[in-house]
Amino acid sequence: MDKDKHIVIADSQGYFYCRAVDSVLNYKKEQQVCGRGCPCYTGHQNDAQGQFVCCYCDEGMDGKPALFPFVRGMDAELYKAYAYAARAHAGQYRKKTRIPYFAHIITTMNYAMELTEDVEVLQAAILHDTVEDTWVTFEDLRSAFGERVVALVAAETENKRPNLPASETWEIRKRETVEQLGSKSLDAKIVVLADKTANLESIAKEQKYLGEQVWNKFNETDKRKHEWYFRAIRKRLTELNDTGVIKVYDRYLEILFCGGQA
Repeated sequence: MDKDKHIVIADSQGYFYCRAVDSVLNYKKEQQVCGRGCPCYTGHQNDAQGQFVCCYCDEGMDGKPALFPFVRGMDAELYKAYAYAARAHAGQYRKKTRIPYFAHIITTMNYAMELTEDVEVLQAAILHDTVEDTWVTFEDLRSAFGERVVALVAAETENKRPNLPASETWEIRKRETVEQLGSKSLDAKIVVLADKTANLESIAKEQKYLGEQVWNKFNETDKRKHEWYFRAIRKRLTELNDTGVIKVYDRYLEILFCGGQA
């Protein structure tokens, strides 16, 4: 497989290589991450060959090979956040899949870009899981990105209570998220909406292949509790009711919990 180009349709089985997640994905299983928030997206297609040409440079911003190669034309501050998050999430996968975790970061970014052009909010969307799920601390983020980004990431970070089994703390963690969300700033709610819509999208896509067994992968396996959580989040995002992303969120609620069709 040619890693010099970003292949949309690579072979009869649907496999293509994505440099953004440094992995082979399968578009037939809807693992494609291209979109405005995907760093290798070029915005145009070579119709004759069915390919997107990857717009990566071969070198990082300092002239050395980069873990997350620099993209021509990318905002330098967004590149900084992408590279930081790529390093932090390296080797992580979506729960009980072989889909690189960074695919979720890109999907979240896709939705965030539909909601704002504020670079610090977009940085927070890229970095939103770094403290919760990696070695990164708030002090690390403060040094690298400043206080506002830290505050937005903190608004999205659960107290995971690492000394207790995740299945035992799921409900209290989600209730804390819901209760605190009502008092959060609009910018924080933008990051939450982007993240939760990306989560719903991922579940809906997997449900097409796994059916109701998809819920068994989570720390909380009761589908009804997940419905309560996502609907409770929705009720606290009314300031964003006129956005296209909230309509996508509502559509995924219908697909997952009301028997709607994808």
